[in-house]
Amino acid sequence: MALFLIFALIVAFFAIAFALQNDQLVTINFFIWQLEQQHLATVLLLSSGLGVLFGLLVTIPAFLKREWRISRGKRQAHSLEDQLLVKQKEVDSQTRKATTLRNSYQTLLQSLDLLDHTTSLVSDAAIPRIIRALLQQMKMQPLNEQFQAVGLLLIHPQRQQPDTSDLKQDQALWLAIAHVLQRNLTVDAWLFSNNQGQFTCSLTGLDVKAVTKYAETIKVALSDQPLTLQDGTKTALDVNIGGVVTDLEHPTEREELLLSKAEEALAIAKKRGRNRLLVMWVTD
Repeated sequence: MALFLIFALIVAFFAIAFALQNDQLVTINFFIWQLEQQHLATVLLLSSGLGVLFGLLVTIPAFLKREWRISRGKRQAHSLEDQLLVKQKEVDSQTRKATTLRNSYQTLLQSLDLLDHTTSLVSDAAIPRIIRALLQQMKMQPLNEQFQAVGLLLIHPQRQQPDTSDLKQDQALWLAIAHVLQRNLTVDAWLFSNNQGQFTCSLTGLDVKAVTKYAETIKVALSDQPLTLQDGTKTALDVNIGGVVTDLEHPTEREELLLSKAEEALAIAKKRGRNRLLVMWVTD
């Protein structure tokens, strides 16, 4: 406001100075109209004012159009924010439901003594039965996207610098690995442990490309930064992963084939070097 007032005073000063220095009388002719004995400064200032006024009138439509676009953009942004908030609430609700359901399954598995007591993951003894059930679901529900494919990952983490750690330290490491895997677990996936440092993950509804991407996520989560154990020590890991996927175009009904091919993929990944992974199709 103060700057505008100062600018107005400066303009007024120059206008008055211009009028005092140009007080000659002139005759104005405009078509059939004629104005005699008019001050030159008044004519020039009036002409300039009319020019500015007409210039502003010309820019008003463009200004209004721009303001309308900005207003419409703001309304659309608010609408998209509201939609995003609704979708986020739906995702959070589904995540809570999935977590609740998974916890109930965990409780049931624990009551059936099917959990590994070190990591609280499902014991790998249940893998053949679960894979068999998933293959049956894929066959019985060909239109269900959740069972369009069945995948299996064998995850083999090991210390970068093997030491003479005892069983208690190994179990602490396995527990830390299990926590990392659980934090990166997808909705339609289950984790298993053999209580000897090897982990298995079953997945549904993902093709080879998606399973490979998920395996890469797991590998990075375990090997990118050293793991912190419960006693505060840090352990760096190398991780090899072998995996297989079967779907309606690459079908198999034998769970033992998936397991053997996953072990074969893991062996190939280990031969290729540290922190390698391989996921491939499996079919009869």
